[in-house]
Amino acid sequence: MTDSAATQPSLRQASLTQPSLTQPSPTEPTAAALDLMAPGLFNVQTWVDHAFWRPAAFWAGIAGALAVDARLLGLDWRALALALILADLLWGGVWRLAGGRARLLPLSPHALRQNVWLPYLQPGSPAARVFATDHQDLWPLALRVGAPAIVLALLVAAVLGVEAVVLTLIVVALTVLGWTARHTLRGIPIVLASLVSIGLPWLLLMQQVAPPDGAGMWGAPALLAALWTLHHWGETRLLADGRDPVSLLLLAVGELGLCVLLIVAQAPLGLAGVVLLLLPSWLAIVQGRPVGRRVQPLWLLAMLLSALALGQTR
Repeated sequence: MTDSAATQPSLRQASLTQPSLTQPSPTEPTAAALDLMAPGLFNVQTWVDHAFWRPAAFWAGIAGALAVDARLLGLDWRALALALILADLLWGGVWRLAGGRARLLPLSPHALRQNVWLPYLQPGSPAARVFATDHQDLWPLALRVGAPAIVLALLVAAVLGVEAVVLTLIVVALTVLGWTARHTLRGIPIVLASLVSIGLPWLLLMQQVAPPDGAGMWGAPALLAALWTLHHWGETRLLADGRDPVSLLLLAVGELGLCVLLIVAQAPLGLAGVVLLLLPSWLAIVQGRPVGRRVQPLWLLAMLLSALALGQTR
């Protein structure tokens, strides 16, 4: 008789007397089953959000590093990896708080039913009535999701330096502005998302790669970051509404500015490559065809190529 056969009767008897830890009830998992799947203090789950080949914080950070030093010689790769994790994973988790409950990972029903002990946050209190339009589980989510995300981002930023901490605090401030705008303006301004997705990650990696004396950090690389932030703003508006004239203006100003910057930096090969990559989107606009997400890889390649071309001139 095998061990598995010998233990089957005892397992059947145990299932009649105590709840199973691995098979929760159809309606709600037991607390013991939840504890079984929570070995750590923080629940950080990662996944590829939408298309991998699109302008985002990870790629903006790499572009920022390339814009300062395209050779990346003598670079601390551990600091670079930690900075990319902070800019993409942790800052992204903080910014997701601006989207409200629908943009957060689900918490257990037990966590959502927990009451905040502060008297002015109890149900029926003035503060609870103010936030009643968002979601009734706002404060448990803020304490169990928002606070850990911000604290973890600040701890990682503290390892990288004071500048990283300052940029992280700016991300927190932009998240608060985004959350407030979503309730007052019925929508989050796209420019805030562009700053978190492109501008701030670019500056963070620039700061990590730049020489200790800061030579070459500001100026052309920072201007290129501003231009691509402006371009991302236009990209997002254009993908949401192909007939938005403001998006076309933002794209035109951003692309004209980066072309002038590459001309001044004397990077003709990089300029030619960037123009070729940006041309298909304008052809689609002129022909009246919708500019879909299929052009996002071209925008990403243009951003990386422009940063590489600028870095080679330094």
